[in-house]
Amino acid sequence: MKRLDRAVRWKMRMRGDDGVASVIGTIFAILVLLTLLSLLITTYIPAWEKANEQEHMTDMVFRFSTVKSANLGMGTGEEQFLAVPLAPAKVPLFGKTVLGKLDFTPSSVSDTGISVTIGGATIGAKGSLDYRVFQNTLLEQVVSYEMGGVVLDQPDGGLVKVAPTISTIPAGGNNYELRITMFELSGADSDRVGDGSAGIRLEVTDVQNYNYDAAEATVVVSSAFASAWEDWFDDRFSGVADSIELDDDELTVEFSNLTSIEIKKVFTGVVLE
Repeated sequence: MKRLDRAVRWKMRMRGDDGVASVIGTIFAILVLLTLLSLLITTYIPAWEKANEQEHMTDMVFRFSTVKSANLGMGTGEEQFLAVPLAPAKVPLFGKTVLGKLDFTPSSVSDTGISVTIGGATIGAKGSLDYRVFQNTLLEQVVSYEMGGVVLDQPDGGLVKVAPTISTIPAGGNNYELRITMFELSGADSDRVGDGSAGIRLEVTDVQNYNYDAAEATVVVSSAFASAWEDWFDDRFSGVADSIELDDDELTVEFSNLTSIEIKKVFTGVVLE
């Protein structure tokens, strides 16, 4: 009889307000959990991914500047190995893995380069090392080591982040000395793709120096990021060069007030590992 009374009382209790409150409380708990998950997926994770990707691209510019410093600082027969990550090391919870591509284009097949014409003589160097990444939150970005400088490019424009070794030195009056270091990059046309890391091995095989007493020189820069180079030359040489003209992927800079020209050409073998 007591057991029957307990069963009856339990059924009556479940038909009352206590049972309804439990169900409503459970529903609200589930709604709060879903709201938190929604905020996590739509707001927090994208912000986390964006911060990671920005940090990664800043690091890649730094690593490419290290490539420039290493190549500039080595003598004939010296070599250095540099490691670079192909993708951001940090991937947030529920985040997508990002793939990067490191691409080396040697002078034998490259359209990227710089040349200097003095009278009837032309000295030039070609080759580039590019890093491209397809990110989740940022625009597609490319970091390029070319002509001894580092360019960061994206669809809305590019910028020379690390300057090449090109300078003019006052030589009295309105005259200048022009000094350029150019890099001939040789090796096999190759690339590395993934989310791990890759290595860049540099070896300087030769260094040649040229000196001219000349009043005029024409510098031609060929690059997919020629507009970024135009901005850089405008900023550095607008008061020195006679003209700075851009035509598609080719930039032409004319000098006519020079007393001497010094060119250092570094021949570098590049191997991706």
